[in-house]
Amino acid sequence: MARDVSLIPEPDRSEGSPHPREVYELLGHADSEARYLEALNSGRLHHAWLITGPPGIGKATLAYRIARHRLGGSSLLDQSLDIPPADPVAQRIESQGHGNLSVLRRPYDPKSKKLKRDIPVDEIRALSKFFQSTAAESGDWRVCIVDKADDLNMNSENGILKLLEEPPARTLFLLLSDQPGRLLPTIRSRCLHLPLRAVPEAQLSRWLGSRTDVRPEFQQAATALSRGAPGKALALVGHVETVLNPLKRLMQTLSGTGDDMSLAKSLVSAKEATSRELFWDALIDTIQAQAVHAGTGVWTGPFEPIAARKSPASWISLAERAQSTRAAEAGINLDKTASLFDLLSRIRAA
Repeated sequence: MARDVSLIPEPDRSEGSPHPREVYELLGHADSEARYLEALNSGRLHHAWLITGPPGIGKATLAYRIARHRLGGSSLLDQSLDIPPADPVAQRIESQGHGNLSVLRRPYDPKSKKLKRDIPVDEIRALSKFFQSTAAESGDWRVCIVDKADDLNMNSENGILKLLEEPPARTLFLLLSDQPGRLLPTIRSRCLHLPLRAVPEAQLSRWLGSRTDVRPEFQQAATALSRGAPGKALALVGHVETVLNPLKRLMQTLSGTGDDMSLAKSLVSAKEATSRELFWDALIDTIQAQAVHAGTGVWTGPFEPIAARKSPASWISLAERAQSTRAAEAGINLDKTASLFDLLSRIRAA
């Protein structure tokens, strides 16, 4: 029986959000698009681009905009990557049916029924065969999106490097990375770097307000915690009850007593994995904002500052403790309920 591909989890799709191949609007980053178009119009389009920035900033959305354009999509405007959803190329890409596009990402293992932890070298071998075969679509350009290059293991990273060193003709590589410093220097040196910067808070706030009906305080909190990344802001407003509301209650009760065990337990199940990651990010960012507030009186965090009076050094120490606890939890498989409860208790007692 054929497997329904719609039921297979995708490592490059955020829970509750459309996949980047289904997104046609890119918030901000007009300068990055202009840089790509300038290279294209010069007749000297580089074969590999490294698109970098934090999660949710728009790296994959930009990559798919470039892919639609390079594979023959027709823009309504000159000098634009705005390919409409009704365009035949866009439709084939959205349905994962375009024969000249290859997307390299962590594969699904049907035996374990989980996504693999990295991109194995077998995926690079399959990519090499993709380039060696006759083009499946009209037009002889091919595009490969690597989402994310951070997920390449040592062997697959070396395999990609060989392709970048001797690229097939009329091929465009788009490598996406949250942490480009961890990639091989030789990979970075063979790509043109296209960094995506944080979207200004006012612009992001207006955009988010037009796309959600959650209460303004949660919209404002999501904007503050997004680090200028539209995708992350959307993810946060999509997890109000599991992330933003618990964070607000924690901040309101941190100078007194609260039910930290219930909060820790609520984020432990596998189905709440996304909420847990968002909560960890939000908690660490909030503690760091408290350190700045304690030293300067300036508040850039979510909701209202925590009433508990601590020195900047105390808040900095707590932020470092939170970061180390999170890393240990991921690295040595600590009990998730116990590790978060212990951290919250330390914050409350400090």
